[in-house]
Amino acid sequence: MAAMSRSGASTYEPAEVGRGAGLRRLFARAPPPRRRPAARPPRPTASAGSGMRNDPGRHVLRPILGSVVLFGLLVGGAVAYTSTGGAARDDLVTQMLINAIVVTGIGVYVGNTGVMSFGHIGFGAIAGYAFAVLAISPGRKAQIIPDAPFGLAEVSVHPAVATLAAIGVTLVAAFIIGLGLTRSGARTGAISAAVITLALLFVVHEVARNWTDLTGGGRSGISFSLGNKLEGRTWIYVLLFVSILVARLFRQTRVGRLAQAAREDDLAARAVGINPATQQMVALLLSVAIVAVGSALRVYVLGVITPRFFFFEYTLITLAMLIVGGRNSVTGALLGVVVMTIGLEAMRYVAGPDVNVAALDWLLRDGLTGIFLGGAMLGFMIFRSSGLLDDWELDTWLLRRRWRRSVGSDTPPVAAESPPAQASSLAATDVTVDFGGFRALEGAHVGVEGDEVVGLIGPNGAGKTTLLNVIGGVVAPSSGRCIAAGRDLTGATPHVVARGGLVRTFQNLRLFGSLTTGENVEIAALVAERHRPDRPGPDTETLLRGVGLWELRGRRARELDYGNARRLELARAAAARPDFLLLDEPTSGMSDAESLEMIHRVRATAAAIGAGVLVIDHDLNFIIGICDRVYALDQGKVIAVGTPAEIQANPLVQAAYLGSDAGRDRGGP
Repeated sequence: MAAMSRSGASTYEPAEVGRGAGLRRLFARAPPPRRRPAARPPRPTASAGSGMRNDPGRHVLRPILGSVVLFGLLVGGAVAYTSTGGAARDDLVTQMLINAIVVTGIGVYVGNTGVMSFGHIGFGAIAGYAFAVLAISPGRKAQIIPDAPFGLAEVSVHPAVATLAAIGVTLVAAFIIGLGLTRSGARTGAISAAVITLALLFVVHEVARNWTDLTGGGRSGISFSLGNKLEGRTWIYVLLFVSILVARLFRQTRVGRLAQAAREDDLAARAVGINPATQQMVALLLSVAIVAVGSALRVYVLGVITPRFFFFEYTLITLAMLIVGGRNSVTGALLGVVVMTIGLEAMRYVAGPDVNVAALDWLLRDGLTGIFLGGAMLGFMIFRSSGLLDDWELDTWLLRRRWRRSVGSDTPPVAAESPPAQASSLAATDVTVDFGGFRALEGAHVGVEGDEVVGLIGPNGAGKTTLLNVIGGVVAPSSGRCIAAGRDLTGATPHVVARGGLVRTFQNLRLFGSLTTGENVEIAALVAERHRPDRPGPDTETLLRGVGLWELRGRRARELDYGNARRLELARAAAARPDFLLLDEPTSGMSDAESLEMIHRVRATAAAIGAGVLVIDHDLNFIIGICDRVYALDQGKVIAVGTPAEIQANPLVQAAYLGSDAGRDRGGP
């Protein structure tokens, strides 16, 4: 029976071990339980670790340098190209630079959040019309839109003021759409975001076609002359550089980094306290502001705007540029603009009268640019969806070795004396969960003190993961309560639960795959700094060293082997400074030796952060070796509570694992 979680995905009880398969070890001779030490080792203060997290060279200076180099390469190439050509080349380069601004803006949202948007050109249309209506003279309006509403027929402002006003109007529209995206639960791969943004594009287009009093309609549109051409391309250069710089810096801000974490894994991000809606809204507003600037420039340069200028064709062109280059990096977005501009211009030339090849008539000469555009999008989405550069940034490549030498040291950090452990407890009581007609839990309960490790065991389908999902906020209980450190977290969402002090790992690994090992831990630390500032905890370096991953801090999480990935998930959870760690099968897939090592890792990590632990696992040697107390579940009910030795001897537990006959054979009722 599948359980529907808050995220909309089906959640199943683990199926690694059947009743009596391998779990008979529970009743064999086992090592005595290993008690937690009476005194905790000293732990570093919460202020440590900012060296990696808040490194100005890495998060500020490097992006600025990269932006300067990118801008220089793009503009230098453009100037070199126009130096040997005429007006046609000037126009082509001008449009390419403006497209670079628009595509960079789209990339701020799509690249950082992973949410595909088809509506940004709709926002561009709003900005373009707002700019045109406000900038042209009343005399010209009397000729083309004499009945403009809201008294706009008499308004005329400087183009710079009109651009600012257009940005403001567009941001209002973006905020409203952003609320809709938030309500729909937009996340990476979500169809709702594509539908909402595509609907925006069509709505704006139809309004522009039919609100003739304001827009001039679909045929004539609004044409004007403000000098028609900008005086040179100085303002385009300035705004392009600002757009590149803002986009590059945003990727390194707290909001940008949290957005990228949610892009990689929405549920894992929520489990460490991230509310993706906040980051998505900020990214949307910033991206729309950049797109609005580019759109106003486009209208200014062309001297005319009609509904088709900002509709499906321009949407496909800009998205193709972003996809081809790599939507997860600013460098990739700009490379995509250059590549697609060259490709489209080449197709226009080949399809023109200067090339006389009979085969082109068979290839639909008149539609050759459309074939190239669609083919580029189709090919890259199928064969290289990450684009040419994925999330590769020029400045990261240029300064990678230098940064690696400057961050951290080979000497372990000096630990400071830890403050006294805070008294806290976790209690889930009378928890019942129904999925349709299936009752997964019935009156289940579990309690953990802040200085102990508690295990949760049971055969397949017993309800262990469901109970952990209830405590972690992934599944809402039908009845019951969950109280942690005096706070009632019953029915709270996962990010609220995490901020309340309950942070979990998952049975199936959930890491931020494209981020490095160090960045995975830093993300959780960033959340803790904001939402748990009074809770002391070790720094990123200490946690990585503690789980043996410091030397792998620069490697992407998706490149780690299974054992290291498990340890990274533990370190990331600890970086959120929880009161309690909720571990769902941390030794799943590990060898016996790795499981024994994990006992030490879990104990050391819990001691370093002063947290209690609730752990599910099928490795009974691990459970016996690490737990102070154990809860046994069967068919959604708690059937036994006690020390590992008491659980081993309990006939009800024996019967649950091995069958009722086994329980009677061992002296059970």
